[in-house]
Amino acid sequence: MSSELVGNSYRYIIDTSYGINKDGFIAIGTESIVYKGLKTKLDGGLQFSCVLKFKPKSIILDGKVVNRLEIFRNEECKIFEELRECRSIVRIEDVVGDMGDFSLVCNKNNTGVIDTASYFCVIEEFIDGWSLEEYCREEYWKLRKIELLDNGLSNVVNYPEFRKEEKAAVNLSYNYDNILKYQNQIMLFMINLCDILEFVTEQKHILHLDIKPENIMVTRYGKELVLIDFGRSKKVTNANRFALSNLSETDYNKNETLERPYEYGTLGYAAPECYSTASEDSLFPFTGDIEWGKMSIESDIFSWGVTFWECLNLFELVTKNEQFSTDMHDFYRKNFLYDAIYCNRDFSCTSIFYHKKLETIIKKCTKKRDKNYFNLNNKEYYHSYKELKKDIENAKDSAPTIIKEENIKVKNAFKSCGIMLASFSLFLIIYFIYRSMAFNIAQSKWNNLISTYNDTQFYKLDEIAIDLITTAPANSKDDTYNMIASFTYQDGNISDFEATMLVELLELAGNQNSLAQRIDEIMENANTRKFKEISTEIIKLNPKDESIGYELARAIFNVEVGKTDIVHAYDTLNEYQENEKFRSAVVKLKNVLDNDENIAIISKSKGISRPEIKKFLKNITTKEEKQ
Repeated sequence: MSSELVGNSYRYIIDTSYGINKDGFIAIGTESIVYKGLKTKLDGGLQFSCVLKFKPKSIILDGKVVNRLEIFRNEECKIFEELRECRSIVRIEDVVGDMGDFSLVCNKNNTGVIDTASYFCVIEEFIDGWSLEEYCREEYWKLRKIELLDNGLSNVVNYPEFRKEEKAAVNLSYNYDNILKYQNQIMLFMINLCDILEFVTEQKHILHLDIKPENIMVTRYGKELVLIDFGRSKKVTNANRFALSNLSETDYNKNETLERPYEYGTLGYAAPECYSTASEDSLFPFTGDIEWGKMSIESDIFSWGVTFWECLNLFELVTKNEQFSTDMHDFYRKNFLYDAIYCNRDFSCTSIFYHKKLETIIKKCTKKRDKNYFNLNNKEYYHSYKELKKDIENAKDSAPTIIKEENIKVKNAFKSCGIMLASFSLFLIIYFIYRSMAFNIAQSKWNNLISTYNDTQFYKLDEIAIDLITTAPANSKDDTYNMIASFTYQDGNISDFEATMLVELLELAGNQNSLAQRIDEIMENANTRKFKEISTEIIKLNPKDESIGYELARAIFNVEVGKTDIVHAYDTLNEYQENEKFRSAVVKLKNVLDNDENIAIISKSKGISRPEIKKFLKNITTKEEKQ
């Protein structure tokens, strides 16, 4: 066995100085295992960096054996050759079909041994930088980090696993200045991507069909984009601008696999028309008049829009959803695989500081399909990157900037008290205008959300509700809270997540005069199975006025969580046993008190016999049954 791979003109080895564990490993893709490599001419000389992509020689697709090596040589290599003149497209340097006695043990995802019996190797140029997903998540927002282990190896740590103080530092960085800088950078990236795809699609008539943040590289120096992974690409012509998917029907009741994919491309990014038809016993996830398998430039533009949407929403997606942090594919499959969410993507879960025009662009890119979505005269959809680029540039030109030159004369002039007062007045005016605009934007997002709301969008509800309360004028905070609470209560039985949101809103609103009433409302509408969790949230509040709901929540928490104040909880139960308004909470308190240990504590303290206490508790249950 050998650690050296021999190609046409070069020898290749794994670069064991690269990677978090110095094993050269970069990533595992849908069909590739990717390593950083070093290449040297066969007759010797300097070493240069490269990328070694190990691909299976054959795969099983729809029950048929597909010769992957043959397809790569006959189709993908020709596409890469056509695109070679563009420096923003990754270059193929060699293809080694017979790897000889080369062998590599890969323990990632139970891959096993990479050798010539099962794999061939594609050698690509090395792009020094990050994928767009890595740039946004790691380089800019610091939502993932590398942690050294005791054994000398390293481990990737995602945001949900951060320590409390680390999360606080990251959250603090998500502020107005950084958001606008980030917005500007992402707009530049997407303008750059439009230029690349205009060349690929509109000059070379090639559809990429797997556009996503992981397939877009950002160079470390210069921050230019390079498009990679044309494994799904298709050639089209001016006369026939469509490519057809070769996927057969799919059972959407079963998990997606490499052998039975749901879509041509990647779930979460592929356009609806790229998905397979549903088998008889499963349901196609999209509605509308979709021509299955008929893929076009509009399909790539849909994926472009999703990529843009994900970059701008990424901070909230990572910090608000642990599943997105650890398994993006599973997150999209469980939460997005129906057109009410998959299409018409918006900014309802992200910062109010993002430019509204960007949301309009993304909505148009990801618009729900109708039978004429690919008609070039249908202006409700984008049909070219030139048009798309023009709208992005227009949005960029009208976006606010935070980059200001320092003017020494102005700086010195500010020593004048009069100018300081004038500036302060101007600041107040701008501040109140901003607050008014921010509240109106949040109100618009709220209206859009509740018009199509479903339970999977709770993280959006939480985000927008907080935006509404924090931007609402002081004299409107109560009315704003009432609007949010009324919507939350409309189906009854609020969850612990909803209770957490309402408690946070009450803390932000800071109105002690109505706090007791609000707490009572939460306890009245609480899901009885979640009283423990809901009570844990409610006791964070401290109403100045009497609140029966708060007293019952505190008693439930003390008994079930704190295991303290058992006697006081018994007194609370005795005081409110006849209260019909809080009957569910009363029964919950009775249930948590009703065990031998608690009864013994009450009996000893109160001097009441155990049978009397049991009879009292049973009487409360009997009342509930009569209800």
